[in-house]
Amino acid sequence: MKKAGIGIPTIQDRARQALVKSALEPEWESRFEGTSYGFRPGRSAQDAIARIYLSIKHGCYYVLDADIACETFRSEIGLQCLK
Repeated sequence: MKKAGIGIPTIQDRARQALVKSALEPEWESRFEGTSYGFRPGRSAQDAIARIYLSIKHGCYYVLDADIACETFRSEIGLQCLK
């Protein structure tokens, strides 16, 4: 991703990100578990923390925290998804 002078993504890059998000979000949002949070619309870190406490209270002790690198999406497979 090109950065404008001080490390901020350019307007063109932001527009591309918004386009990709609007294309992929509706389909992928429906595939996520109801208990996943991350950067999902209408869900916050506070919601995730509340869910963790609730799960522990009910005897569940597994929490998955993972990050997906943006560079992974830039692969040919990621670009084919947009076509």
